[in-house]
Amino acid sequence: MFSSRGLKGTSIAAVAERVGLSDAGVLHHFPTKATLIEAVLDRGVQEQTRQMQQLVEPGGLSAIEQMATWGSVIEQTPELVSLQIIMSTEGISTESAAHDYVVRRYQNVHELIVGLIRQGIERGEIRPDVDAEWEASALIAYLDGIRLQWFYTNRQLPIASHVRQYFSLLVNRLTS
Repeated sequence: MFSSRGLKGTSIAAVAERVGLSDAGVLHHFPTKATLIEAVLDRGVQEQTRQMQQLVEPGGLSAIEQMATWGSVIEQTPELVSLQIIMSTEGISTESAAHDYVVRRYQNVHELIVGLIRQGIERGEIRPDVDAEWEASALIAYLDGIRLQWFYTNRQLPIASHVRQYFSLLVNRLTS
């Protein structure tokens, strides 16, 4: 419901009706709308997190090269990707129930990528003059943008191949 109606467009009452509980029943398990949204996001993100952990396990440049398959993960989870986009948009406002979650998610992803790049530099796999902070921000911006384009084209854009191509260019830039 959150991925199709957004945070503001999905009420506790609508969720309660969908799952066959009263409003109080939903609020018993999730005391606030924010805790409900976080639970929904956490459950959906668990599988993505598991997949990402497998990709980045080798660390350094190898992990970045393996992340090139992320586009196919996006293709497999359109509802979750839609929800993440909606939550990111609604989470811009500091008043939003999704704000803290979105900020933490961004910080975690940014730190992960910075860490991989720095590890690659330390191992001698990545040029020592690479700005890890900038590259991480650029990569996140690309992935956010390509996800939007995928939805704008009604999922017709070949996101898996586009992401692979971007990572190929990224690896070339990091190592040349």
